[in-house]
Amino acid sequence: MIREDKNNGIFVEGQSEYVVTNAQDCFILLRRGERNRITRQTRSNIHSSRSHTIFQLLVESNRPDHRGRLLRGKLNLCDLAGSEKICKQESMGPQHLLELKTINLSLSSLGKVISSLAQGSKHAHIPYRDSKITRLLQDSLGGNTKTTLIAACSSIIECSEETISTLKFADRAKQILVKVQANEINAADDAVIKRLQQEVHHLKDILNLRRKGGAHDIN
Repeated sequence: MIREDKNNGIFVEGQSEYVVTNAQDCFILLRRGERNRITRQTRSNIHSSRSHTIFQLLVESNRPDHRGRLLRGKLNLCDLAGSEKICKQESMGPQHLLELKTINLSLSSLGKVISSLAQGSKHAHIPYRDSKITRLLQDSLGGNTKTTLIAACSSIIECSEETISTLKFADRAKQILVKVQANEINAADDAVIKRLQQEVHHLKDILNLRRKGGAHDIN
């Protein structure tokens, strides 16, 4: 289930968070996520992605500045599965057709969100809740963020419809304008203090495990 609160923003209930100290730690988590990703061989791609993937990195300063403020940032790296149409020349099983339908439906929901944001109306309804991918990316699409979108196109004539659709989607996304400012939180805020105390307690538990020789129990 996808939840939202004042301090953590939008998050997945029960998901695991890992502390990383260098780029290698990030790559290990990326490879773990890649192993869990579902792929399927299609007519156009041997390892076609059958799911969207989001790698989320939270960065927060650990020392307040002269105003008693902490800086916080979130980096969402999202790899969207490509749209696909039913191919009569290819044998598609029920599972493949279900994946195709689900992927195209979520991409359609993303397109609707992009179109609504591109209109620029403050009172327009933005259908973030129509799909899980748009809900998870809500603060990246229309929040206080900078977003870069890379559109992958094909030069093959058989893919012309998908290429035109992708270019139209990218053009709409280009029209979205957001005013960005630094994310700051008060270092004296009770919720921040409580969360930091929980992290210290968690790290102490890990340290005690290591001292007792139970490093293999650390998960």
